[in-house]
Amino acid sequence: MSEHSTQQQQQYPPYYTHRRKSNWWIPIVIVGVIIILFFAFFALIIGSISSVFSFKTEVIEVKSNSVLYLTLDDVTENTEENPFAFFTGATFGTRYYDMIRAIKIAKNDDRIKGIYYNAKFSPMMGFPQAQELQRVLKDFKESGKFIYAFIETGREFEYYNALLADSIFMPREGIMEMNGFGSTNLFLKGFLNMIGIDFYVQGFEDFKSAGESFSRKNYSDSARYQIQVILQQIYDEFTNAVSEYRKLDKKLVEDILVRGVYSADSLKELGFIDGFMTDAEVRDFIKDKIFGKDRDKKKDKLQLVRISSYLNSDPPIQKKDIVKDKQIAIIYAVGPIVDQPSEGFNQSQEIIASKVVNYLKQARENNDIKAIILRVDSPGGSVISSDAIQEEIQKTKSVKPVYSSMGNVAASGGYYISMSCDTIIADKLSITGSIGVIMAIPNLSGMINKLNITADTVSTGPAANFFNGFYPFTDKEKEVLYNMGKNIYYRFVEKVAKNRNMTFEQARSYAKGRVWTGYDAQKIGLVDVIGGLDDAIKIAKRRIGVPEDVPVRIQIYPRPADPMEMILKLLGIIDETDDEEIVKTKSDLAKVLNLSPNAFDLIVNELPENAKNQIYYNLQLLALSRKEKVMLAMPYYIQIQ
Repeated sequence: MSEHSTQQQQQYPPYYTHRRKSNWWIPIVIVGVIIILFFAFFALIIGSISSVFSFKTEVIEVKSNSVLYLTLDDVTENTEENPFAFFTGATFGTRYYDMIRAIKIAKNDDRIKGIYYNAKFSPMMGFPQAQELQRVLKDFKESGKFIYAFIETGREFEYYNALLADSIFMPREGIMEMNGFGSTNLFLKGFLNMIGIDFYVQGFEDFKSAGESFSRKNYSDSARYQIQVILQQIYDEFTNAVSEYRKLDKKLVEDILVRGVYSADSLKELGFIDGFMTDAEVRDFIKDKIFGKDRDKKKDKLQLVRISSYLNSDPPIQKKDIVKDKQIAIIYAVGPIVDQPSEGFNQSQEIIASKVVNYLKQARENNDIKAIILRVDSPGGSVISSDAIQEEIQKTKSVKPVYSSMGNVAASGGYYISMSCDTIIADKLSITGSIGVIMAIPNLSGMINKLNITADTVSTGPAANFFNGFYPFTDKEKEVLYNMGKNIYYRFVEKVAKNRNMTFEQARSYAKGRVWTGYDAQKIGLVDVIGGLDDAIKIAKRRIGVPEDVPVRIQIYPRPADPMEMILKLLGIIDETDDEEIVKTKSDLAKVLNLSPNAFDLIVNELPENAKNQIYYNLQLLALSRKEKVMLAMPYYIQIQ
């Protein structure tokens, strides 16, 4: 390097790294502040929502000359709170027991002058519940108070609930469907054959026909017979009630049901209704009944009080009169019996085994609770889950009495969990029994052949391919499955015999998968008492030494959910195990039909109510068959129309 170059380089200061003061803490502070602000904001939002829901619902003032407003369109056996009710005013429905309780309280409430029953389509109620409602309304009328009914359009069911009314009114253009009763079931065998799916169904015994939806194209003789028996008893109950309360000859009532649909004009001429009025005119009529025709139309207003509002009013029964140290628990067991909860936060329409077991344990360990009522409305489901509940009932009844109150349906698994109770109470038309076992396994070998798909398997031995759905089932496999199911069925019958004080052969003669009404079940010893939920409470009160006219505190399980907790579940902040089997089954079926799951739902939702219910019931059975292979389930989704 030249001297000039060396000098030129030296004119610049030697190179060095400038060490500025580090500000490493700044981003950490920023992130920390953001996190603190986020949680503060989140806490503020949660606190605000929580404070909204922490307010007690405003107590309704029930004024003198009020009328209890009765509709059945939202009545369900069990219900949950709607987390958005504060904003929308909507709920998930009125609990059936609350409706019965409100009418009983209103009987002795001087502020309530009567009941206005506005008949609307009631999809969740059945004739067993309607029978109890009729008894409660009859008791209400003993107070001398009135009942008036209005039916715009309806069926036999809506009319049956109006029979206790002093007068029944319809608009001139109203229509009533009076054509008897029937039950329609969808059979999927033809469709499954088209796509190459063959269901192997093994039922025990003749009447256990739940799998016929997958294995037949029509009812078997046994299935047809038992449904016909149920329909005939409903028919007799209806015609007898109409004849009694409307003072009509029964033969005339039967002739009318043969003809079909009727206009309001025809119904009045036949004596089925009392007059033509619109809803507004009926309300004016009730005003005149209360205040007189010379009433002050500006001052004398009609206050119609709904069930939920009435129960939230200042109660005519003082709390000090309620017995607190001798309480009764009502544990709801409503819907199919499953081992895990389904999607969503409304789980009031399914029986989750682990939860029911926990409710029984809580009620058993609560010293203030002296008796337990298991309110059952279930077509059955999982064998393992049913057995878990039944075993917990056995433990509980050794400590305090346990009663089963059967709603519309308590059959198969529903009867399985009821049979160990000290006393079984069912209404005359409650569907029960169905003591049997069903096994349903799909075989896809035909479908993969249609699609030119082949299957090949490597295994350690022939047993590894037991009931492999990609190969035709062998006679040996069917024999093994039969013996497995037979053992389960015989254990079911043995438990029935033990709990109902019968011999094995007696219990088996009443089993065979047959469905019975409560009326017939009592005659053969499967049911002890004919009655409803209110009768079960009376029986429990007698057992624990509380007079019938003295109110007791009722503990409801599951407890009404906290709206805040439900919102957190909805937002995914609180985890909850989801049962994906029904969703997966529906998705698989939608794929076969070349539809998206949403499109499948849209199509199904446009179907008639009974067809829609049958499809979803079949999906539940399919979902259960994925996991358990053995089910205690009703023959069909029976919906009487």
